[in-house]
Formats: sequence, structure tokens, C-alpha cells
Amino acid sequence: MDHLFITQDQALMPRWQAAFAEAKCVTAEQAEAQADADTLVWVLKEEHAVDGSSLIRRLAQRGTVVVLSMMPNNSAAMDALQQGARGYAHALSPADTLKQIATVVMHQGIWVPPDLMAHVMGSTWRLLNGDQQVQTSVLEALTQREREVALAVAKGASNKVVARELDITERTVKAHLTAIFAKLDIHDRLQLIIKLTGKGPAAKVTDTPIFSSSK
Repeated sequence: MDHLFITQDQALMPRWQAAFAEAKCVTAEQAEAQADADTLVWVLKEEHAVDGSSLIRRLAQRGTVVVLSMMPNNSAAMDALQQGARGYAHALSPADTLKQIATVVMHQGIWVPPDLMAHVMGSTWRLLNGDQQVQTSVLEALTQREREVALAVAKGASNKVVARELDITERTVKAHLTAIFAKLDIHDRLQLIIKLTGKGPAAKVTDTPIFSSSK
């Protein structure tokens, strides 16, 4: 896999090099010329930079795109995803996190900050009319506590919120999610929503492992 970084100053941050020893810093034009299915293009969207939405769209048609920002926010993240990016993260993410991002997005996953993930999950649940579409047969495969965790997560609650609402620890929430995913033969939160609402095949969406990899 090739890693191409597009920045204004044409320089790689040390943590980027630590994550991907063979990474290259290129211009937007070079990235468009070189990108293919085995290329991950990292685009640093700086606050003073000219809007790069059209660039992201073009790159996404050729390879896989992750947008990095020194000042990440949910609005910019949603815009990046709408333009075709597979991920959105802080430009100063640790090398290990960058590697995990690469693994997720190159396997058709989506990587977004945890607070945005909760927003996306909640919106998806409401869009699918989740409260009225819950499949009781799916819930019957879970224990009572697992049902409570599954429904809270599907409605967009973060692990921290679930722990507070159910008066348990975040570690216990993660343990319940591991059991839920195993019992339902799924791998992430979006698949949980699809399973609970009976809406068909699920797509892959993954939280940032700084908080939780897929739980």
C-alpha cells in the first residue's frame, strides 16, 4: 500500500513517517496522477487552505482518502465523508492510531471521531425509525443487560454515557458489546443498528481506537 500525504508545506510530520516509513509528501496534482486502488491519500485540511472538497471527490474516485485536520470538528468531518473520504482524524494522531486508521479504511471501513460516531449512530437509528422497527427476535438472543446496552448504543449513546445511565463501568460496557457482537455475528455499531432494525446488509463503521476500536 502506498501512502501519499498532501500538505501545503510539502513536509511529512515525524509521526507520519513513524507510522509509514515509505510515505511520500506530494502535491495534489501528483496525488491525482499516482493514486489507485492500493493508494491511501492523506489530505491535511488546514484552516487557511482553499476548500479542497472537489479535490477529495476526485481522489476518492481513484483511491482511498483520509482527511487530517489540526483543528478537527464534526461539521468538517461530515463534509469530508460526504465528499468521499473514508476517514477524518486529528493530524497529530499517534503513529499507532494512524496505522489503525489505515487498516480500517483500506478494509472498507469508515473512521471518525467518537463524538461524531455517536451523532451518526443516533441519526441512523432515527432515519430507520428504530424505536418502531426493533426486531424482538434479535433481542431475545441477548441477556437483559445486553439488551439495554445494545439499544442504548444503537440510539447513539457513547460508552461513557451508557456506563453512566446503567451505573456500570465503561470496561463493563465494552465487555457487553463484545458479547453482543459475538452473539449477533456482527462487528460494529452500524451493523448493530442494521441487525436490530432488520434493514439488510450492514456497512462497516469504526470509532477511533483512542476511545474504542469497534465497540
